[in-house]
Amino acid sequence: MANKRKRYLSPIQSLDFYLDNFHSLCRKLKLENDLLELKGVLNRDLELSVVKTLQSVSYQALVVTDLERNIIWVNNGFHEMTGYSKHFAIGKRPTFLQGKKTSQKAKKEIRNLLVQQKRFSKALMNYRKNGEEYICQIEVLPLFNDNKEVTHFLAMEREQAAA
Repeated sequence: MANKRKRYLSPIQSLDFYLDNFHSLCRKLKLENDLLELKGVLNRDLELSVVKTLQSVSYQALVVTDLERNIIWVNNGFHEMTGYSKHFAIGKRPTFLQGKKTSQKAKKEIRNLLVQQKRFSKALMNYRKNGEEYICQIEVLPLFNDNKEVTHFLAMEREQAAA
């Protein structure tokens, strides 16, 4: 009598199918958490354009500053990207991430763009807590209140892949 074996689909063989769904779900949960925290920090709902931007832009870290450029909130991705804790960053200016190789020209351009209170994108050299350099691609959005006045800036940041 021939020995018949049943064939089972191994979880490992089917993992790649579920991995895409898992990553998609993780991104969605991260976005929902970030939106919820942002609404709490700003004490208001976000404009639909800001929500759509966050849904469409790939970011690792979010940073909210007041008009004086003091950090009032960062998401969990900030710690993962920079090594600095949320509590350490709050109250500081994002310039604490800059160092010797940060372009003075890029810093000046960013300051000027913030004064214009318009959306912009820029890359500059930043430094992690351990001193490691990385190119940070930032996209900055001004955040408006109900009176259409800029109250904060939201920076969506990601590490730029090396060429």
